[in-house]
Amino acid sequence: MAKSTVQKTSSEITDPDGSTRTITQYSTSVPKQLAEFFSLDQGDKLEWSMGSSRDKIELTVIRDEDGD
Repeated sequence: MAKSTVQKTSSEITDPDGSTRTITQYSTSVPKQLAEFFSLDQGDKLEWSMGSSRDKIELTVIRDEDGD
C-alpha cells in the first residue's frame, strides 16, 4: 500500500486586537493509487474520523456533485 508523509506548518498571526497566536496546520497528499481507486475529482472532500483503534482513521469521500 502506498504511503504519504505528514507535513506540519506553523505560523504566527496577529489578531485585530494586537494579540498574536500560533496556528499549526497538518497536510498530506493522497496517494495516486487511492485517488484513482476512489475516482477522486477536483472539489471532492475527505471527511476524517477516528478509526476502530488508536492508530487508524476512517475517510469518507464526499462528492462535489454541484461542481463547486
